[in-house]
This record gives sequence, C-alpha cells and structure tokens, in this order.
Amino acid sequence: MRRLKQEIYFPIIVGIHFIFWAIDLYFYQGSFKEVSSDTMFFGELTDVTWKNPHRILGEIFSSWVVTVFAFNFLMATRARWVENLFGGLDKMYLIHRRSGVIAVFLLFAHFFIVPRDLVEFNPGKPLGFYAFALILIGVILSAAPIFKRKIPYHKWINFHKLMGVFYVMGVVHGMMVLSLIKELPITRVYVFGMAFIGIGAWFYRAFLFGLFNKKLDYKVNTVKDLGNGISEIGLVPKAKELGFRAGQFAFFTFPTISKREQHPFTIISHPHDKGQLQITVKGLGDFTDGLAGKLNEGDDVRVEGPYGKFTTAHSKEKEQVWVAGGIGITPFLSLIKDYYTNKITLFWCVANEDEAPYRKRLEEAAKNNPLLDFILWPSDKRGHINVDDMSIRDPKEKSYFVCGPEPLKKSLFKQLKAEGVKEQNIHDEEFAFR
Repeated sequence: MRRLKQEIYFPIIVGIHFIFWAIDLYFYQGSFKEVSSDTMFFGELTDVTWKNPHRILGEIFSSWVVTVFAFNFLMATRARWVENLFGGLDKMYLIHRRSGVIAVFLLFAHFFIVPRDLVEFNPGKPLGFYAFALILIGVILSAAPIFKRKIPYHKWINFHKLMGVFYVMGVVHGMMVLSLIKELPITRVYVFGMAFIGIGAWFYRAFLFGLFNKKLDYKVNTVKDLGNGISEIGLVPKAKELGFRAGQFAFFTFPTISKREQHPFTIISHPHDKGQLQITVKGLGDFTDGLAGKLNEGDDVRVEGPYGKFTTAHSKEKEQVWVAGGIGITPFLSLIKDYYTNKITLFWCVANEDEAPYRKRLEEAAKNNPLLDFILWPSDKRGHINVDDMSIRDPKEKSYFVCGPEPLKKSLFKQLKAEGVKEQNIHDEEFAFR
C-alpha cells in the first residue's frame, strides 16, 4: 500500500520552501530595506538591508505556516484523490493534526523574529496579531488531550470550522503588511497560490461539501446492547445502498440524537450482505456512550462514505496475521468474509473474556474456514501479547494488519521490524480522528 507518509510529507514541505527561497534570494537584486523596524527581542533595525536574518527567517516561518494550513484544509475536503495520496483518511487526519501543531510553533517563531515596520500604521498589523492569537487558541483546543476529552464533540467541531476564518485573517495580514516575500517571484506565487487553494478548500468544506457529497438515507433496523459499553446497530437502506469494501468505514449521522454531528464507524457487515449495513460502537465519549439506548428501530440515519484503505485486496496472495485490540476487531468482522488463498491468523486482544462479544461468531467462522485461525487473547490471564507469543514461522514472508490502541500498535510495529519485516508489509488503522 503506497502512501505519502508523514516521514515523507514534512520533508517535502520543508524542502520545497528552501528551494524556492534559495533561488529567489540568490537572484534578488531589489532594494528592500528595514527603514525603521523593531523586533520582539533584538531591538530596532534602522536602514538595514533585506539580508538581515530576522526578515528572512521570520518570513520563511510565516510562509511555512500559510502552506501547511493550506494543505490541512485540502485534507479536510475528504477528496478521494487526497485520501489515495495519503493511504487512507485515517492516515491523512493524523498528519493533519500534527501539521496543525507544527504550524503553531512556526507561527510563534514568526511572531517573535520577524521585524515590524514602524514607518506607518497598517491595519494588517493588528489583524495579524488577532489571527495569531485565534489560531493559537484553535489549535490548542483542537489538539490538547485535556480539551478533547472535556469539550463535547459537536462544540469542538463547530469551533474547529472557524479555523478557516482565522486563516483568512492571517493571509490578509500577509498581503497588507510590508514584506520581502512580495518581491520574490517564485516564492510569492507559491505561497499566495497555496493560500488561495487553502481558502478555496476551506470554503468548499464549510459551505459546498454537502452539495457535492450526498449522504445516503438509511433507517435503524436493529439495536443491540452487547454489554461493556458496546452497541451493535443494524441499518437498512431507504433507497440507494452504500458501496464499500470490507474493512472500510463511513460517517454516520443520527438525526434523533444530533442533526449535524457525524461520526466515523467501521462497517462490520460485508459488501455481499445486500440490503443491510452493520456497525459496532464502543462508548468512548459523550456521543457514543450508551448509543444503543439512544436509538430506536425506524430512526433515520444518514451515511457518507466509504473511506479508508484498511483492506486486504493488495495482500491476499500472502499469508496474513491480523491483530485486533478491543473494539479494533470491527474491520476484521467484515474482512473474514472475503475470499483468501492463503492462511489467516487472527489474534483478538481483550482485557478479559467478557469484553469479547463476537467470540462465538469468530470461532464459528474459523471452524467453517480451514484457512482461518482465531485466537482470543485475554490480557488478564495471558498478559500483553508480543510477537514471540504468536509463534510466527517465516515472519518476513507474511503481511500484518493491526487495528487497536496506539500502545499495542507501536509495540508490535517495533517487534515486527526487529524481526526483519518490511514496513510495507505492516498495515494499521488509526482509531481517533479528533
């Protein structure tokens, strides 16, 4: 599964900037000068040429901020080609979150380093400060774990949408104030071009997304409380059915709970199960807690998707090892119904056996399929699973699919790489988009 990973994405963003800035500065013959400017910590600059490091570094940092946020807004459009580029919406949103945090540090660096023109007042100056403060607040509320836990999702997402407004303020600030970048042709076109792409992507996501991404109408057919905070919801289509592949997820809106909130859930039914759609939800927040008690048969549901690249289509010719942690079993409930030519071994790691509501279903599937082995792994009895516990023969020759909490994934990734397994043979699904 080829994808643009964060290890590649961030160096590309940095590299492009350095190349454009280096070319422009090398050939620059202009007369830009700090007639009378001041800096946050380095005093005033009077009749200083453009070659001073405060000006160059300050504007490099700001141009990074503009383009990083532009790409973030592009990711938020959920465009298929963007998802394909990053290898899945879950991977893309992970980079999206980390990019936002990095952009804030760059914004701080710009704010403290770049010189401020003292010759004349410009409304772009206070606008830049307001944009800086609001973006800072927005990213902290979006990324800080304490706020993600305490702020209800519907309030969090509404505030997150305002990031586009703050971004526009920042771009307008950059266009109004005195800057070296306006005199550098390649960098100017790239940075302001990306700014307008970012604004366009935000506008599309905020105001036009619903027009071009029609949701499908379903209704609740069955509601089951499986215990331990787990709910299974069965849906039937009112008209057109959702087309998807095993292992994918979709965004679901339950109008009886909230008309505007939508949440991603993995589809546990198989594409061949025509006329029905099933999801399993673990109570992990204000919306998902006790979901079975909030829904009734006949309730309307709106479905948008499918998304995700956690499918085995590219690895079916290889023997596979699947590892699920807790509710991470959901994509495998669909994947086990696919056709495979080689052996599959599924490990389901749970805190205790009571937290494995699909145990009988998986044991029955393994009994009926000689190519499927299923092993339940309760940590209260067997401890945390590791690669040695799996007794894998020829580990380099297999493909691995892992879905579960981050500590489980990190541990297994490290152990598998130590066994010589190539990274392209290890596939995972991210849990949280928020």
